[in-house]
Amino acid sequence: MRDTSVDYIAIKRLERLLKEDGAVTLIDARTAEEFDNGHVPGAINVPIANLTEYARNRDIDSDGLVVTMCGSSGRGGKAAQILDSEGVKNVQILEGGLKAWRDAGFPLA
Repeated sequence: MRDTSVDYIAIKRLERLLKEDGAVTLIDARTAEEFDNGHVPGAINVPIANLTEYARNRDIDSDGLVVTMCGSSGRGGKAAQILDSEGVKNVQILEGGLKAWRDAGFPLA
């Protein structure tokens, strides 16, 4: 992978963007089991092991914001790097991941 400097997005900003226009692709890089136990509404579950294939075979909106996440930030950061290396633009990592989302009192699906 090439060096990247993917930025973080604060949970309050993401929550606001999801409410306002929904033009955000939210990718949850946790396992299917973790995802099924609670996730941010609207998130797509793409575990790390499947992310390169997903990026190569999906038409990810090149103009829209893509946010990666996991339970805290580790896999979310790795997911962002993978997407960036596959040429996906405008990728950000959810700061604090699902834990921060939950701690802020935002809803889970």
